Amino acid sequence: MDQPLNQEIELTTRARTNMTGTYRAGMLALGNAGLEFITRAVQAKNFTWLPWAQIQYVWIETFFGGRLTRGFQVTTVDGDQWEFNVAHVQTVLAYMARHLSSRQILQDGRTWRPTKTAE
Repeated sequence: MDQPLNQEIELTTRARTNMTGTYRAGMLALGNAGLEFITRAVQAKNFTWLPWAQIQYVWIETFFGGRLTRGFQVTTVDGDQWEFNVAHVQTVLAYMARHLSSRQILQDGRTWRPTKTAE
């Protein structure tokens, strides 16, 4: 486990996640093999790996009729749930859509439709 999950990193962004009831700040990296969340927290696990094959679906959290998106929740095939808040959600979701099927990315119970393409 001293090797990273991804051999190629496509996007990195600052993120916060709610693990164990408290938010932790870190970096979210999306790559060829999955999501990696890395934090420098001293008393916590320093990384989380979520391979694309283990992601059952991604639920997008929206407000004001879908005009504001603050984050998303990842649910794994094992039933684990990870909540992430990122600054540029649409860009992150566009990169995720390259690796997940359209049925795996949900917004308000419907299939997500990208409003902005990733560069």
